[in-house]
Amino acid sequence: MPKRPGSESNQDKKIIPFPKLKDRLVERGLEKLQDQQHEEAISLLMEAFEMDKDDPVTTTSLAVALYEDHRWQEAKELCEKMLREGLGDYEETLELYIMNLFQLKDHDKIASTIQTVMDEGILTPERAERFNHLLSISRKQDQQEEQRETSLDDLVLHKDLEQQMVQAANLSKQNIHPIKMSIIELIKVKETHPFIKTMLLNVLREQGVKDEVEVEKWGQKSTVSPSQLQDPFESEFFQSVVAQIQQQAGHEDPNLVELAVDIIKRHQFLLYPYSWIEQDQEIISRAYLHLAERYMGVEMEWDEEEMEGVADEIETLEMVPIV
Repeated sequence: MPKRPGSESNQDKKIIPFPKLKDRLVERGLEKLQDQQHEEAISLLMEAFEMDKDDPVTTTSLAVALYEDHRWQEAKELCEKMLREGLGDYEETLELYIMNLFQLKDHDKIASTIQTVMDEGILTPERAERFNHLLSISRKQDQQEEQRETSLDDLVLHKDLEQQMVQAANLSKQNIHPIKMSIIELIKVKETHPFIKTMLLNVLREQGVKDEVEVEKWGQKSTVSPSQLQDPFESEFFQSVVAQIQQQAGHEDPNLVELAVDIIKRHQFLLYPYSWIEQDQEIISRAYLHLAERYMGVEMEWDEEEMEGVADEIETLEMVPIV
């Protein structure tokens, strides 16, 4: 039986996007990118990309935005897709790809990529000269990094905590993929300082490592994939606790709030990727305000009935030595 006009079911209806919506999203995304608003730019360009993953302008714009936001692994993978599928200007995409490899310090890949295109003889003379220059820079940086790198065994076994922190921080400036298994083993070792474990986990997370990592801290043990972890300070739970601290005392005593937030950030970093056993955000926020008051000279005892559990957690974390 023929359907009457207007009688279509929900399954029969199709969502038709506004005309030129994708172009408008790209335009707005590039405006945000020009204003250095990288996250907003990526959000807009990602929306346009989902509408048409084969559009060279959209894909190139998104790759550039990811690069500018230091999301080099994602930008590199997007450039690889473009090169495979022939999207966008080949030479421009190839140069963006190599710039991402520079940031990831993947000098072997830089050398093999440039050598391959040089052998193929498909570059314009100007671009070939530029790529030769980039190859020369890459080789020099690679030599410098090899001279600067020391054995990861020294990070835990032979250096004090301050030196461990410096070396762990330096790892974020190099391509750690060739030594990622050594880093994973260091995180696995029970005796590795919890602060160092977090620093190493962050290095793996920032460089998109997907391997499973066993993490043992504070009586908890689990396996995580660094690439799936959030930044330590971006979890909804942590941000909610900080917001409650600010709400409870922000207008009355901003110095107290600043001290309480500094302490809770330090503790969050020590706990990562875990959290407090106590899950009542209001109790946790009051406990950190209470601790901050004590540090500011207000003699107060813990409310044992309300804060006994979280007080023990906080005092344990406060006893952990950090330079």
